[in-house]
Amino acid sequence: MKLCEFVASDVDERSDQELAIFAEVILKLYGNASDNDKARLAKNLASSPKTPKGLATKLAEDEVSIALPLLSDSPVFSQEELLGFIESLSDAHLQVIARRPDLSTEVSDALVQKGTKPVHRILAGNQEIQLSRETMLQFVQQAAEDMVMCDDLVMRSDLTPMACRELIPLVNDDVKKRLQKVIQGSLSQDQLEEIARLKELRRELGRALNNTDMKLLWSDADRARISVDDLTILLLQDGRFNHVIELLADRGRIAKSAFKDAVFSGKKDIVLKTAARSGIMLHTFSLFVKVRCEHMKIPLTQGADWIAAYTAYLKTTNTGNGNRCGDFQAKRKERGPSKDPTRVSRFSAA
Repeated sequence: MKLCEFVASDVDERSDQELAIFAEVILKLYGNASDNDKARLAKNLASSPKTPKGLATKLAEDEVSIALPLLSDSPVFSQEELLGFIESLSDAHLQVIARRPDLSTEVSDALVQKGTKPVHRILAGNQEIQLSRETMLQFVQQAAEDMVMCDDLVMRSDLTPMACRELIPLVNDDVKKRLQKVIQGSLSQDQLEEIARLKELRRELGRALNNTDMKLLWSDADRARISVDDLTILLLQDGRFNHVIELLADRGRIAKSAFKDAVFSGKKDIVLKTAARSGIMLHTFSLFVKVRCEHMKIPLTQGADWIAAYTAYLKTTNTGNGNRCGDFQAKRKERGPSKDPTRVSRFSAA
């Protein structure tokens, strides 16, 4: 393998013709070379963009101890070629690929699909790459049972606000503060004001919000001039999905059992009509659909057609005077001073 060392020592200075001859010779002798010689060759060629593609591929497909420098560093492989390696190589090879700093989201998604937990952990800790939204959400779910994954995820700079919210219950106070800053920094002024408004409504309802009887809770909210939209959002924030179903069934004039069956069985038309009759607007329905997907552990993308259908359905209920549900809710948001000076204290007491 003296020829290998001679050429590989300054491969970037070689002409394309010299490298083509070199690669042809090495590939013919490859079967007779020792693993140590192959490993040295791979190390010498790994960083060069002029490494002949055929030779680089041959080395990358060898034992992982030989393939490692090329799979982790070689610039000659395209993203499409990396996808091909993922389909054909072992999990040990995939762990090496997962360390590359140039992975596209398509490649990292493929590694998640094909690779095992070690591959996932390496990807989560690879700070040089951008993870897709789908991969990020999958890793966040895994983090609940894998503290190594959790520790790697919280250090990422590409965490989405949704990922931060999911990770907060899993981490210590110092990390919580940092994740909360990420969430706050990603919000617009309008969003911050909406959060503050909902916090005020929550304080106003006080312990009345803990009521498990939705008729009574709605009665309290109605007296406080809190809309069904706002009450629905507050309940969803508290993880009370089944109570929201009960509330919407009552406001939408349908039996709770029938509406619950429609929600969980995917009877979209019944859900749309009931939601519209209950008076919730599109943004609240979108949140309801998102929570439904999470509750049923189905992809969030499956809720997109429900949201589109509700948008279209609300348009069909327009009779030239605007959406009746939307107008009703808009009027309810003109809260103004309470005529009952005891209302706030009554909701906050006991």
